[in-house]
Amino acid sequence: MNFMFPDDDERYRGEADYGLDLMMGSYGRTGAVAWPPGVMGWAASKILLVVDDEERIRDMFKRFFTAKGFTVLTASTAVEAREILLRRNVGIICLDINMPEVGGGTLLHVVRTFHPEVKVVVTSVYPVEEQRRRASEADAYFDKSDGKDVLWRTVSAIV
Repeated sequence: MNFMFPDDDERYRGEADYGLDLMMGSYGRTGAVAWPPGVMGWAASKILLVVDDEERIRDMFKRFFTAKGFTVLTASTAVEAREILLRRNVGIICLDINMPEVGGGTLLHVVRTFHPEVKVVVTSVYPVEEQRRRASEADAYFDKSDGKDVLWRTVSAIV
């Protein structure tokens, strides 16, 4: 099996972006790897990670998706989410893109590079078109001003 380390990936040589350096650091230091294709399996698809700096949103999403049968993990920062991804096999991420220190866009880039099988739903107060512009690599988009039924349809469509 081929495992990808940041130091082996030409795209990250000389990267000067603080957020990306911060996010990539643990992958190189710990020897963590991307899951090889096909390894994730159906069980991981029922593990959902909510990444949002607002505790109220994390709690609401956790209650909602737990009631729908998901195992829900939460992270208040992109760095905390990265640490979870190093330890857990996650199937879906609900990701806020506007967070302090390291934004959701940087985390999305790391997920696409090292965990391409993980589905990502950008959840933001920005209109969906603005979300698409800011995070074009996501699988789906949810405007937080829409109701829970829209959230459920959005996530269900990519599971």
